Amino acid sequence: MTTDTTTVPLKRVVWVLGSLAVTSAGITLLFLGMRAVMDIGGFCAEGGPFVIAHPCPEGVPLLMIGGIWIGLIAAFVYAWASIGAGVPTFTGLLWPALFMSLGWNFLQYAFDPPGGGGVVYGWLIPGILFELMGGIPLWVMIKTVGLTPQRGARVRSVLAPPGTKAVATAMRAVIGSSTSAASRAPKPDMVSELERLDTLHRSGSLSDAEYEKAKRRLLA
Repeated sequence: MTTDTTTVPLKRVVWVLGSLAVTSAGITLLFLGMRAVMDIGGFCAEGGPFVIAHPCPEGVPLLMIGGIWIGLIAAFVYAWASIGAGVPTFTGLLWPALFMSLGWNFLQYAFDPPGGGGVVYGWLIPGILFELMGGIPLWVMIKTVGLTPQRGARVRSVLAPPGTKAVATAMRAVIGSSTSAASRAPKPDMVSELERLDTLHRSGSLSDAEYEKAKRRLLA
């Protein structure tokens, strides 16, 4: 069996891991900035023609804007670097990670608002929508992982797009080894016949030479 192996250059590995780390940092900044705003009621503004007595926490606007743009740019770089390197990629998980993390904030603050009281439906409904927007694509992606491709078909998965050599090679190896093992496995009728020959040999009905001849004929 031949295998298709490709060495990924160190520079490409640095791009993949570095951009993934920066993307994760961007999502984390947006997540924490959103919590800081929700701690003071869910909105903040200051300056302009009116004096608004609801200032934003210090540094939070920059934190959230920076998280959005840094995360987006790093996500594009990560997708380019990982798919171009032909390695399994988590690009498909970035959308669920963003929306489900922000949805978690909405749901948590909906049931446990900073000022106390009952359920805040203005946060509950967005929380449910965000979880659906992230959860449904995540469920679809998980369903594509580990699917056995048809003969001659490429491995297709959002988490490992078509053309990903490492995943395709591994899948072909697993499928090939399982097929070979299945073809080498004795059939049920052959097993029964071998047991019958062994019983006859032990009882003396077959001599050693007859037993070996019959066994070789059956296995052939």
